[in-house]
Amino acid sequence: MKYFLLLFLSFLPVLVSAQEIVSEDTTSAQYAEAHIIASFVKSFDHGLSLTFEEEIRTAPAHRSHTTLSLGYAPVKYLSFSAAYVLKLYGNQGWSDVNKFLRHRVNIDATGQVSLGQWKLSLRERLMMDARADEIDLREKNRVDLVLRSRLQAQYSIPNQPLSLIAKMEIFNTLNAKCFGQYISELRPELGLQWKVDKHHALTLAYRYNYVYSRSVDILDSGAVSLEHEYTHKHIILLTYKFGW
Repeated sequence: MKYFLLLFLSFLPVLVSAQEIVSEDTTSAQYAEAHIIASFVKSFDHGLSLTFEEEIRTAPAHRSHTTLSLGYAPVKYLSFSAAYVLKLYGNQGWSDVNKFLRHRVNIDATGQVSLGQWKLSLRERLMMDARADEIDLREKNRVDLVLRSRLQAQYSIPNQPLSLIAKMEIFNTLNAKCFGQYISELRPELGLQWKVDKHHALTLAYRYNYVYSRSVDILDSGAVSLEHEYTHKHIILLTYKFGW
């Protein structure tokens, strides 16, 4: 076994170099968009909850996310959830359902602690994005795996129905094709929440979304054409939440 491992390691540089990069380009884009979100949360006994959420994203994304999730909080400082998301891409045309329709599954674990007027939380999310359109499996995955880590701080203003919210979320690829894994998104966000009453809340927020992606094109010769894509998004989010 030891000799087999040494033999494999000796050939590893050759295997890696076989994917020669024959061209490498960089593109960059910047734009603004708005996200409008409506969330409905039903709480049950024993820490269970059911959430239905609809999110609409304006141009240039032209996209909607419909989410159904089941949550469980065994104790007040720890919760888990699983969600199914139906994604609709309005900028892909309507002739091929496999192009404009995508599926996503999220599995979350969130820890939180309250310190006076402050509430701090850390959420880890395993995100699985599935696609059914025609792709080259040497270049893209049928299912993309991403680990999303979000740190959030919320400050409740004394004697006011208002809260200040700051978030930072990092996306890490787990199964990117070719040349290793990387941080694909950074999402700092600042917002103000107004708790209208016991059941209703409105949140207005600004998010800067930095997105990095790699587009891989493997030629018939086995050589690789690589494109680095950088996108800077400025996003206004308006969220309505109803819980009962």
